[in-house]
This record gives sequence, structure tokens and C-alpha cells, in this order.
Amino acid sequence: MKAATLLGSGKDDRKNKDDIKKFEIQPVLGAALPEVAHFLHSWHAHRDQGSPIERLVRDDSLSIERRLRWLQWLLAENPLTAAASPYGLCIRDASGVITGLLLSVPGAFLAGDQRLLGLGSGSFFVGPPARTLGFYLFKRYLHSPGYAFFFSTTCNANSGALWAKLGACAVPNSDVEYVLPLKLDVMLPFFLAGRTSSSLAAELARLVGRCANPVLQLLARQSAELTVEPCRDWEKLAELFRRHRSAHRITTDRSTVFLQWRYGPSSHNHPFDICVFRDKLGNEGWFSLGSIIREPQTIRGRVLLDAIWPRERMSFRDILPAILRRVASKADAIFFQPRPGLDYGECSRWVIPCRLEAPKVFAIPRKGGAPFAASALDLVPADGDGYF
Repeated sequence: MKAATLLGSGKDDRKNKDDIKKFEIQPVLGAALPEVAHFLHSWHAHRDQGSPIERLVRDDSLSIERRLRWLQWLLAENPLTAAASPYGLCIRDASGVITGLLLSVPGAFLAGDQRLLGLGSGSFFVGPPARTLGFYLFKRYLHSPGYAFFFSTTCNANSGALWAKLGACAVPNSDVEYVLPLKLDVMLPFFLAGRTSSSLAAELARLVGRCANPVLQLLARQSAELTVEPCRDWEKLAELFRRHRSAHRITTDRSTVFLQWRYGPSSHNHPFDICVFRDKLGNEGWFSLGSIIREPQTIRGRVLLDAIWPRERMSFRDILPAILRRVASKADAIFFQPRPGLDYGECSRWVIPCRLEAPKVFAIPRKGGAPFAASALDLVPADGDGYF
């Protein structure tokens, strides 16, 4: 969806106004979630119609039911969602069918001594008949009352252009994903897939990777001199966050309530691997890991969802070997989202930066609100790996 197609042109203004009259923008309330699940299912099934694997996974009632459970958790069970609050906005045609959607999720943030509320957007889809109304749907979202700023962690080139056109700033380095290969015989063909379709090149990469695997296995066995143990003590995790958070950044508030919602038994993609670590000097922190699958080679990945540590006394380089020991035998690679002030390349020569098509994270303050620097934002996506 290109921003330019949403705005229309002078020659088409009359036609656009006539088209707008056929549709209505409405809030998404709890009773509409089954309709929303069907709309998202249909949208993604149409997008993936060329992929037999994706079609088999998505095109059934169980897929819709899973999507509905995800919506219930993300929107209805969100501890910041007020009882009467809408879950976003939708476009309905004259017969009441949803033809466009923009879901929104509230998030709590800390900036120094201030607690701020931000409203994250995701699942922004508008069908061709209502495309002219997509711009107005987005503008309506940016006027939602009660929020200090608005943000998205799932932008692509088209939606990012729309955010930028309305004055939003991209968060630095959000156009990069970092990958630490654990099984080179799997990951080298994966990296080659975007450059060549040659089966011979893929097989050669697999053989080279198989020979290099022992080097990475030695890396995983290096001692980090850390004691690591699983933890579900939400109060302890929240206290470590408060103790070690930077007062100079605008960061997601890892409160006890948030952590229980995000990682507890009812959370999306449960269970997670959450561990507290401690060095010989008594410095403590924690990290959380989730699981993802990457196509087309069906890569079994682990993703670092979050990590908290005393940055003035420890380096992430000290923590990385402990993370490796938790996942080395269970995954083909570890995926990292960028974090401000953290250079993964300095932690390991094996970490590979992968450039995305465009920045994923944009933010804009409310109209008339206090300005803030996008470089100060330390966002932890509500859906963990940022695919909301």
C-alpha cells in the first residue's frame, strides 16, 4: 500500500469523495474480534496464495481460531486496555463488511521519572475498494486521545513512507536484524537463497557449513563465568529492570503486571525461556528468549525478546555465551532486534547484520505534544518479535 495511492490526486478528488461515501470508519470493539480474525485470515491467505506451504497452514478454521486467541490476548487481555476502549479502527462497506483495518495496542513507557502512554499500530490493511480511505483511517488513529506518542514496530517501505509523510521519525538501526548462526550447514543456504536459486550452490554451502560447525560449537562452550537459572518471579524481574534501566531513554515499562501478561501461561507463543544470570561479583540481570520459524528453508530460530543488565558494570559480550548455552542444541540461529547503545558486532565476530527493505520502527508525538528524539526510544514489541 503506497502512501501516494492513499492521498489521491486533484483529477481524482471527485471520484474519491464519491467512493468515501460508500464506506464508514468505525471503532473496533470486542464483539468485532471474530470478524477481525476472519479479515486477517483472508488477507494473509490471499497474500500467500502462491505459497503451498503457507496456504496449507493458514487455510483452515484452526488458523482463524489461533488468530482469534492471539487477538484476545494482545487486545482484550492487555493490562493497559480499558474496559470500553476500542481495539483500533476499521473500514466497513455499505453492507457492514470489514474492508480495512488498523489495530492499536497501548504501551506504558518510562522516561526519567515520567510514565508515558504510547499507542502502537499494527495490522494496517486496506482493500482496493476502500484504499482512498486508508489515509483518513491512519489520521484518525493519530488523533486517539490520551497518548503521548504513536509508534509502529512493523513498518515496511510503503507504511514507513506514510509515517514519514505525516512527520514521524524512524528509530535508528531499525532497518537491520542481527543473526548469529549456530548451524552453518543450515544457515549458509538460507543466506544464499536471496541471491541465487542454484541447487548446486546451496549444496556446496551446506557442505562448507558442515565443516565449519565445530568452530561455532566451541564458541557455545566458552564459559561466561555466569550462574544462569530459569525465573518466573515477576517481581524480581521487574525490580531488576527498575534498577538497571537507563534514565536517558524512553523504554517499555517492564512492570510486574506487564511481565506476567507478556510471559505468563496465557500469553501468546507460551512458553518462553526466561533466565536470571549472576556473575561472581553479584551483578544480576535477565534475558528472555522466544521461538520463531523462518522460511523458505524452515529455519528453527530463537529470538532474543529482551535483556536487562547493569550496563555500567557488565557488557553484553559477557552475557552472550550464557544465551548460547541455553539454545545451542535447540536452534539453527539466534535473531536479535537492534537495541540503542548496543553493538552486537562487538560482542561476536559471527553476528551478521541483515539489512531490511526499510526501517521497521517509526514514532511521532501527539499533535501539540512535547517533542522527543527517536534515537532515545527503546521499544520492546508487545508481540515479542515485532511481527504484530
